[in-house]
Amino acid sequence: ATVSVLNCPLARRDCCDDPTMYGNPYQNMQQPMMQQQPGMPPPGGPPMQMGMPGGGAIGVLASIGSSQKLSIKQHVNLLEMAGDTMSGMIPCAECCLERPNEYDVFDSSTGHVLLKVKEESEFCMRCCCNPNHALELNFTVPGTGEPVMKIDRPFKCGGPCPAWMDCCQQEATATHMDGRPIGFHKQPCCGGLFTPTVQVMTGPDQAPWAHIQGPTCFFGGMTEMCCDQDFPVSRSDDKTGDIAKITKEKPEGAAAMAAELMTDSDLFTLTFADATLPQDQKVSLLTAVLLLDYMFFESNQPFECDPISQECSITCCKWYCCGAISACKCSCGGGGGEGGGE
Repeated sequence: ATVSVLNCPLARRDCCDDPTMYGNPYQNMQQPMMQQQPGMPPPGGPPMQMGMPGGGAIGVLASIGSSQKLSIKQHVNLLEMAGDTMSGMIPCAECCLERPNEYDVFDSSTGHVLLKVKEESEFCMRCCCNPNHALELNFTVPGTGEPVMKIDRPFKCGGPCPAWMDCCQQEATATHMDGRPIGFHKQPCCGGLFTPTVQVMTGPDQAPWAHIQGPTCFFGGMTEMCCDQDFPVSRSDDKTGDIAKITKEKPEGAAAMAAELMTDSDLFTLTFADATLPQDQKVSLLTAVLLLDYMFFESNQPFECDPISQECSITCCKWYCCGAISACKCSCGGGGGEGGGE
């Protein structure tokens, strides 16, 4: 008997077009396995938050604990910039348009944003008492908004008032969201004499484990345009910087210089010199950086111009003595183009 191959279904073209008709010959073959790399999101899954191994508040604090250098960048607020610009033409414009500060905290080695920081304060307190007003700074996880920690800072007399009494000694308390203490920062009596000084403690009644000390006598003003402002962090008050160094960075480039001249926006870096520093102490020093910004750099505007009186003034630097801060300025214009200084 003869068998025609044309009647054999395996010879028909449609069986090749539909491999499921007689079963898929490849369905039992083992598919190659995709290996998930440690610290990477699963294939096809949502990406993890940058800079946060494991994500969440615990991951953020772990990233800070393993970091050797952090950057803290203050946001530029256009409304606040307008108030600073119009302060010469409209009385109280600078004060009444003062906005709550916001910051980003970066890991300097990766550039990943670790924390978002936002100020909460009353408008009247901010308008009349800036930068010594009472405030709360809330730290949250980028993207999710999960609370991590906060800083409480009470109102204190500042500016030209020397730090002779408790009511004039700047301070701030940092805590986890569940109330566990992180650190307590306070000016000593007399503020370190001619050296801006902040003591870092675990609590109000504890001995300081670190001393933050700035430049002697003079800092800020136009000196910020060309020089970094260093604040060594030391175990004793000798400015050795054996724990860390806080630096108010000078602006890089024309755009950064313009923002520095017209706003209070600042960039700080926190570099850890002690690789064995515990995580809680690193976090405590991070919160101390923000207190330094409010104490010494928040009201710093090196250049001001009043088009009505046709007078321009430049803050050459700030002079520090016993916690009192005074601006050393020179001006030109005004009374018939005469220059002057104060």
